[in-house]
Amino acid sequence: MELYFGGSEIPGWRKMLAEEGVENVSLSYMGLRRRTKFVRPWLIADHYLEGQKVFLDSGAYTVNKAEDDKYSIGELKDIAAHYEAFVQQNIDSLNMVSEFDAVVLGREWIEARREDFWEDIPDDKFLPIWHAEWGVEELDRLAQRYKRVGVTQTDLDGRNLAPILNEITRKYGTLLHGVAMTKPAEMAAVNWDSVASTSWISPSQYGDTIVWTGRELKRYPKKYKDQARKRHRTLFQEAGFDADKIEEGDNNEVLRFTIWSWQQLAESIEQHRPTENPVTTSAPGALSAFAQMQEGTVDTTTGEMVNGVATPALRKDRARTNLPVIGVVQEREVYTDPEDGVNKEREVPLLTVRSQSMRVCSTCFLAQKCPAFDKDANCAYDIPVEVKTKQQMQSLQNSLIEMQTQRVFFMKMAEDLTGGYADPNLSGEIDRLQKLVKVKTELEQDSFSVKLEAKGNGGGAGMISRIFGKDAGEQMTALERPVPADRMIEASSGFIDAEIVDVPTFINQEG
Repeated sequence: MELYFGGSEIPGWRKMLAEEGVENVSLSYMGLRRRTKFVRPWLIADHYLEGQKVFLDSGAYTVNKAEDDKYSIGELKDIAAHYEAFVQQNIDSLNMVSEFDAVVLGREWIEARREDFWEDIPDDKFLPIWHAEWGVEELDRLAQRYKRVGVTQTDLDGRNLAPILNEITRKYGTLLHGVAMTKPAEMAAVNWDSVASTSWISPSQYGDTIVWTGRELKRYPKKYKDQARKRHRTLFQEAGFDADKIEEGDNNEVLRFTIWSWQQLAESIEQHRPTENPVTTSAPGALSAFAQMQEGTVDTTTGEMVNGVATPALRKDRARTNLPVIGVVQEREVYTDPEDGVNKEREVPLLTVRSQSMRVCSTCFLAQKCPAFDKDANCAYDIPVEVKTKQQMQSLQNSLIEMQTQRVFFMKMAEDLTGGYADPNLSGEIDRLQKLVKVKTELEQDSFSVKLEAKGNGGGAGMISRIFGKDAGEQMTALERPVPADRMIEASSGFIDAEIVDVPTFINQEG
């Protein structure tokens, strides 16, 4: 699988890719158009090294994913015409070129341009693009008609198209190209001939960290970059990069390592692909089994795929053991046998955390600083921790508070030595210390609370009587003792105004 590194329309990225010896580079025409007015002919041969393979991407992907109508139909057709002229001008310097697949122009227009303009482009260079809303039948037709077919990652998201795409490569020998790929899992799941990606620029754009660990490509978001760069310090050094520069955030060194990581991923995917009698992930005829659904979705079945590699038919079964990081201790407990009511003893397994570490010195991020470093040896240090009793919990909490207090005071000294400007990191550590002290205080406070909740039909007195006794229920429903009128008058401390109302006398009809 060939990996084309995108973003080469930007001079700085193009220079870095050339300096790192990257052979496969991708150029976005729409990206280039935003940076040059094409006053003079822009020739591929003048901007790329001899021997570099250049994939010219129309950049219509950015038009298709835009939520607003930035370009009118007329403007897009004018851009497409200039793009075709640009292709004619540079076709001899290109290794592959995609069509201008702006879907807003309509499928009929795109197909007409294939017959009119792209028919004259060498078949081994031309890349038509398939879109999921066109249906699987159109994908099958393109695969039969053209040597290469492009598929965007957005058409893969949420769809298990890997079985279909892999069957196409096997059935027709079509060379599939992944457009704008960012997910290693999608890159590994399909038998791509090539993919293009600009994700290697992500650390410069978003501040994240991309690391090839030897088995997988890991992406750490910006907020975790400090921990990630410390953790993989030894890996940086073993790969030939300056770990100090990466840890300090040197943009060039971070991007150099990112390029290397993506290259290692591409090589790993290629090495793990089956070469002879591969176990397929779909039965023959899968194309006909996949029908186009409403709203552009594709009904698919799930193939068995692990890390992009077909699952082998047979596996070797071997003895199992516990994970090295956990231990099991047997403790005796007394229980009552439910059959005869006799107290008995039995052994109960309890999990523990082992103090020994699986770390090996050669891969430890402290390898360059550890006083007990021994290249291929396991870690020389144990961390014997046991927190089971209240006293042990209090001791642990005290140790954490003391350790955090030391950090706060050390950072305060560092703040003073650097001019005394308020360090927000120190403020954050003080907040952590306060939280630890609060937790310790709460643990040491004795408290008691009871909450009762009861539900029942009818009055609440019956429920209260059943819980607290008959007297409590009667007191709950008893009315307050009446107050004599004269006592109320005395308590009013003054005169009580009263209005005399004549009471009418009613005389019945009988007189």
